[in-house]
Amino acid sequence: MNLPAMPVTKGASFTVSPDFMKGFAAHYVAGGGDPTDSAHFFFGDLAVASLDALADPNVTPDQTRLLLGNLATSGYFGGIWLRDNLRDTSSSTSSLNARATAPASAGALSPSAIGIHLFDALAAGLVGASQSSSGWVVRAAAHVSVPVLLALYGYNKGYLDVVLENPPAGVPSMQDTLSCNGFLACNSSAFPLELATKYDGALDSLDNPASARWLEMAAWTTVLQTATGAGRFVWEAIAAGGGFSPASYTALVDLSSAYLMVSKAAVLSSMIAYADGDTSVGRSSLRLQAGLWMWSGAYFAGLASGAPAGTLPTIVVS
Repeated sequence: MNLPAMPVTKGASFTVSPDFMKGFAAHYVAGGGDPTDSAHFFFGDLAVASLDALADPNVTPDQTRLLLGNLATSGYFGGIWLRDNLRDTSSSTSSLNARATAPASAGALSPSAIGIHLFDALAAGLVGASQSSSGWVVRAAAHVSVPVLLALYGYNKGYLDVVLENPPAGVPSMQDTLSCNGFLACNSSAFPLELATKYDGALDSLDNPASARWLEMAAWTTVLQTATGAGRFVWEAIAAGGGFSPASYTALVDLSSAYLMVSKAAVLSSMIAYADGDTSVGRSSLRLQAGLWMWSGAYFAGLASGAPAGTLPTIVVS
């Protein structure tokens, strides 16, 4: 495992451990994964496997910390990769070359480090709530998170729709990889994962609310569907400004699809925890949310990073 320098490798909620990641890499390669395809492993398989593990009711606090470290790594280098490959234009290339003159880690006060620390604090709060001895605290935290997660999911759905609608010239359309029978009733074949449908029982409760709590969840869902428009607006501007790089388009769709499905799982599990009073699901949901925010925050940190173009971790096969 070759892991370039990161601005932060340890925080209140996470620890980055290359040794811990080796097991995930070995499983990926043993399953037929290409060890030279760093983007697929670090930005896809590593993140999804770590999020799946966080949702497991039997995960330990020590494992949770290391799994969040995996997601900090995936997000940070995924952000650098997206920064490098979002557009395939001479202007973006010049911008990347300018960035390449900056040091890989600008110290504790760099924008990347500050971003990671901020999301680490959020993740630590969610993990702490998940480990509370009070079921009420767990369910209350899940309740409060629902509107935020719905807005996040809606934004991501909007931008994925735009990405799917605007493949680069010569690249086959991947629109048929996303199927939706409603706002939250979506599934993706681009990057299939078990977590995507794990909490789909909540969809029936949203369609036919049998309690005041499910009525509240249905109302929030209706109101926050509008977040899809914000995602479309931002990414339509990106598509109009030069489009997406052919070399990275498929990986971008895979990553965006996985992120959308994890967002869906997080919001549906939070609804179940609150509306059905399921504390066990609530604990899983809060850990899943911690992973989602750690992944997201590190991603933004990577986008803002001054690391040289092409700074990516690699799998070393002995």
